[in-house]
Amino acid sequence: MNRDEVQEYIKERYPGFTVKSKKTIPCRNSRIFMLDLCKGPIQDKIVVKISRNYQPSEVALEFANLSRFYYGCKDEAFSSPQPLFVDAEKGILAMRYVQGVNLAHMLHEIRPVSLPYLNGAVDLSGMALAKFHRLFRQGENEPISIDYTAPEDDINRFLAESQERMGECNLKTMVTPFFDFTSWNIIIKNNRSKRGMMLYLIDFPRRDYVCTPHLDLARFRFGLELVKQFPPAKFFGLNRWDADSLFDRFLSSYCREMHVVLNQDDLWLIARARLANIRRAQDLTRKGRYGLQPKLEQAYLQTFSRQWLDQGDVFSKWPRMGLAEKA
Repeated sequence: MNRDEVQEYIKERYPGFTVKSKKTIPCRNSRIFMLDLCKGPIQDKIVVKISRNYQPSEVALEFANLSRFYYGCKDEAFSSPQPLFVDAEKGILAMRYVQGVNLAHMLHEIRPVSLPYLNGAVDLSGMALAKFHRLFRQGENEPISIDYTAPEDDINRFLAESQERMGECNLKTMVTPFFDFTSWNIIIKNNRSKRGMMLYLIDFPRRDYVCTPHLDLARFRFGLELVKQFPPAKFFGLNRWDADSLFDRFLSSYCREMHVVLNQDDLWLIARARLANIRRAQDLTRKGRYGLQPKLEQAYLQTFSRQWLDQGDVFSKWPRMGLAEKA
């Protein structure tokens, strides 16, 4: 669907409203349309996400998980965009627009914020992931569930190879993982009327994996390292934050919220899951090719991630042993 077709589709959904497209964001696996809706004194902003590569069942599950978090997370500091409707067969998911700054943009030095503000956003991120894991908690004896039909060979292999090690961890909770818990999927809003900061999660899981939370912790860690590989940090020398220190804050915040102290087995699993994410980043073709962007990303990611994978130490200078255990 192009922009005009999306506008007509929304007009049918909202009879009597004037619909105007404000912005279109092309992504590798979807297109995002920002729309203004107006009907007399009523004005609203919505986001329409149209999938390129996902099956109808995946679109429907993403909407269900978005709705579950929105209605289940009763906290003034955490939420998600309000779910509006889903048309799984057309690959359409709609939600209310939330105003804020993407955490990845803060890390990329776009509109620089103070380090205390950035630290506060990372603290909230750790708490938000803990709240997600509590809300999406599975039974204590629920076995690890791997979707072998998904094009996620590296993640599947990590889960299969790590099952015995998980029994020795302190973090034994079984959850439906967020799977793509990165700074790109966290929106921070300055909310002066409440606690000063509000966090919104987006891009919820589309598959019914079941595992321990280590996968999501490692994904956030890998995301921090990923930001460091792109301009302005890599080429322009901007270095206002440190990946190790920021992840320490995130992990400490998460552990406090979950009331857990991580042991060496927990750290080992996070490190192994990090390597799985690096390998996963090298294979962007698993979700199809759309235009030049995936090819450029793949070439760039392969360049620096190959060096990471060649490192002999699984922890790769992280984590600084002892800091996570004090969380």
